[in-house]
Amino acid sequence: METKKQTRKTSSKTKELILEVAREIAAQKGVGQLTLEAVAEKAGISKGGLLYHFPGKKELIIALMDSYVAHLSQELYPEVEKFKGHPQALVLGFINWYKKFNGIAATNRTWGAAVFAVQSFDPQLMEPLHNWYRQLFEKIRGSGPDSLDTATAILAIEGLFMLSLYNLDHLTTEEKSRIIQHIEDRLLMRELSPKSLSE
Repeated sequence: METKKQTRKTSSKTKELILEVAREIAAQKGVGQLTLEAVAEKAGISKGGLLYHFPGKKELIIALMDSYVAHLSQELYPEVEKFKGHPQALVLGFINWYKKFNGIAATNRTWGAAVFAVQSFDPQLMEPLHNWYRQLFEKIRGSGPDSLDTATAILAIEGLFMLSLYNLDHLTTEEKSRIIQHIEDRLLMRELSPKSLSE
């Protein structure tokens, strides 16, 4: 007989499987083609089993968005932590994150692009991502007297991430390295007159 602990473990694995399959379908076919029937069939479970975890498509997409936002935090903040105490820890963390995958890992690009298509399905489902960026910009505003430099650097790196996300990155590896180095040199290592984002 299964113990409660084993049941919870099995339930958690099933939920993760559902999310993984839903992510694949959304990435390959788009959010519009993400149906509960398609997810259940590909996951090899009954529709009732799926509905036990996610009562509807909206709840499934919310879980996918929450998972994506958690992924962003799991990638960024450990990198930021490596520079704890540095006045530009946030920028250095972003740079490390970008360098880690040379943008966005190829396996995440189609799914990352699909995330933004959620807006056409229901704009309210983008709220977890909006919250992530609100918190990011609060951190930028609170980064001290040089918050304008922090914002400029992070927005530049975000632009590189977005080009990578949509497969629009036509820069050479050397060109991207020079851009990143320019950010580090100009905004982190030169003596600049600090400017606040709110000035």
